[in-house]
Amino acid sequence: MATTISSKLPWYKQGWPWILISIPFTSVCVGSYFAYIATHGTDPMVQEQYYAAGQSINKVIAAGQHAAARGMEGSLDFSANTVSLHLSAKNGGALPPVLTLQLSHPTIATLDQMVTLVSTAPGVYSGTLKPTDSQRWDITLAAPDNDWSLSGRWAHDEGSSADLTPTDVREAQN
Repeated sequence: MATTISSKLPWYKQGWPWILISIPFTSVCVGSYFAYIATHGTDPMVQEQYYAAGQSINKVIAAGQHAAARGMEGSLDFSANTVSLHLSAKNGGALPPVLTLQLSHPTIATLDQMVTLVSTAPGVYSGTLKPTDSQRWDITLAAPDNDWSLSGRWAHDEGSSADLTPTDVREAQN
């Protein structure tokens, strides 16, 4: 009667038990890692005050409608670290001496900028940008009292200018 060598070895010196033990051990390790990430990680895309943010969309839509009623439109020109704005209101109305320009990066909130634009001539404004490597911006231009707003998008590869139109529902939800 012939006996094999593997049957004489203790179980811990054989390969197959270690393969079977490694499957649940790996599952426990991976599960522990995912549990750690779930409890210690934060999601920067989720707003804590989501209800208040949702309610503010109505104000943004109303501001866009008011800009449309005034026939407002604008054009931004980017050069080096400066931005200039040409703004017109076809249905009249005085333009404010100072405007707020918000430049929002689509995915990285730390690249967002708020620029104060100061009137240099009737309908012409200018401001200074912080140096950045951003290649794309979502733009919102607002009056100091948030009575009206214009918005648009700018991409570096599309040129140095961007057109601004009254904010609509799709832009308010972004």
